[in-house]
Amino acid sequence: MTGRLKITAKVIQRRVQAGEDRDTVFADYNLLTDVEKTEIIAALDAETEGTTNV
Repeated sequence: MTGRLKITAKVIQRRVQAGEDRDTVFADYNLLTDVEKTEIIAALDAETEGTTNV
């Protein structure tokens, strides 16, 4: 995961933890490719399971 993607993942993670819907948050990042979105979702899911990829 690139540095830009890691920062974006952290921002998305914080917004979701603050109560925003994940799909709504991703809608704000329309420049992300499907592959990048998949990487971020996997990292967020791993974070909630206790392992960190972000």
